[in-house]
Amino acid sequence: MSYQDQISSVNMIAEHIRESIKTSIKALEKYHSDEQSSGARKDAWSGIYQLNRVFTFIELQAASLMTRDICNIVKNMSDPFNPEDEQRLEAVIYSLTLLERYIDFICNKPFDLPQLLYVPINDLRSIAHIEQFPESSFFKANHRKVRDSGQANDRLDDYEIVKTSRRLRQMYQMGLIEIIRKTNVSGGLAMMGRALSKLDRQCGCPSAPNLWWIAGGAIEAFHSGGLLINSTRLKLLSRLDLQIRELGQVNHNINYKNREKAEQLAFELLYLVSLSDAEDEQTETLRKHFELPNLGLTERNLAQEFQLLKGLNEGDYASLFDTILDDILKVQTDLIAEDYKSGSEELTQLFHQLKQLHSLFSVLEYKSLEIQLKEAVERIELTINKEIHLKDPDRQFVSDVLAKIESYLVDKRQRGHGGQTNLNRNTLSPAQIEACNYARKQVHQVINQIENYSKQDHDPELLHSMPASLQRAVEKIDVLDVKELIALINELSDLSNQYFLKQPATMQALELLADILCSIEFYLETMESNHIPSNKIYQFADENLARLKAYLNLD
Repeated sequence: MSYQDQISSVNMIAEHIRESIKTSIKALEKYHSDEQSSGARKDAWSGIYQLNRVFTFIELQAASLMTRDICNIVKNMSDPFNPEDEQRLEAVIYSLTLLERYIDFICNKPFDLPQLLYVPINDLRSIAHIEQFPESSFFKANHRKVRDSGQANDRLDDYEIVKTSRRLRQMYQMGLIEIIRKTNVSGGLAMMGRALSKLDRQCGCPSAPNLWWIAGGAIEAFHSGGLLINSTRLKLLSRLDLQIRELGQVNHNINYKNREKAEQLAFELLYLVSLSDAEDEQTETLRKHFELPNLGLTERNLAQEFQLLKGLNEGDYASLFDTILDDILKVQTDLIAEDYKSGSEELTQLFHQLKQLHSLFSVLEYKSLEIQLKEAVERIELTINKEIHLKDPDRQFVSDVLAKIESYLVDKRQRGHGGQTNLNRNTLSPAQIEACNYARKQVHQVINQIENYSKQDHDPELLHSMPASLQRAVEKIDVLDVKELIALINELSDLSNQYFLKQPATMQALELLADILCSIEFYLETMESNHIPSNKIYQFADENLARLKAYLNLD
């Protein structure tokens, strides 16, 4: 059915649809209030089922999915009404009300926007304990479209990929931590984008060749393209962290299950790119390469339309913790019900679920929970490698760890989630803030010098002011309690005099130097915004300095 025919069909039968929805709502209200009316639930189901057939015929995908779910929920309710179904019944009636508004939306625009019903559909499925749809459910694009082979020229060998990807994963996590902690979102996104750009250029992704390229576009969409960061998307970024982890494995045999996950992740991230209104070169290249249609659909106008339909409500930490609790509940249920036999799909699924939770808590920096989850992952991995059934002590250990996490998160929710962010606050005087700003600009100036140096035949003269800029930064931040950072910058200044000012530098040395300086800039930027930087930022810079000195044989 053509698009215009579809909209025309809705206009022609819009009044009939509205009446059918109202009739079904009245039947459900009667079912709720009148115990003698045993046929009311069936009447409501029949009316909604007829609507589902209409929506399917005229190809309104979102409305069809919503009415299908409503039919299944109503069909499984008790008859006569049972108070245990109260929440599901309220959700069904509210969904039907939103569906009526959605039909009005189509008639008034006129165009179909199935993404508007994505959140209501998942809210309904969540209450009914049905698996939720990914955000990209109504998106169509060929995310596997092959690029030209230009990137392959810079690819490292397998041994170097293992080492480099582990370092770049540190950089990625360093940025993700600051986003989750809400301390320096802009700087965190910049670090993540830098890591993904290097992964794409140097390492590639065997499981999904376009993944790092698309992910870089998604990060830019968060950075300047109007995309909101919410709990669902934070979990996408956590899944991306797991894909980077795969590159750090010594065994490079093709993992077909992981390939499927990587390709799905690439598709979901490409949908975020399609919602972006960023105008940078990478975003434009992605749109052109994947032939993303210019429908004028962006996060900003989608949010506005959704606000009119329902009202927008984003709760970052609260929602993130809620989704983690849902995941834990599912795993705990499976631990009771499943046998977890050797080689079973259930055992493999348990391993991946625990691994993802461990990855998420590692970037959330909850050390005690991370350590216990790591042991749980290792126990399941050992069970899989030994090709044996899951033993009861290991099953109990995993259950106890999940119970501890559940108690911790419930306690955090009851005490409020603002405390997590408040712990990251840092109170600096105006003079200290000014010192951070000045030092950060000096470091940024050095980064620009390195970029020019790389483009202009590696002329050491272009770096002659690097030690002086670093020393000015050190002198300025002496008013801050950052002795370790000052010592690191001093070492970097000495290193520039010993090596970079005396001979042309290799590309690997420049890469490491730039990563160190970007970490220092990120650290100072976070402090400047009155937040306590994650210690992982300093650790990353310090470890890279050690790598650089070892590479230059200066230890």
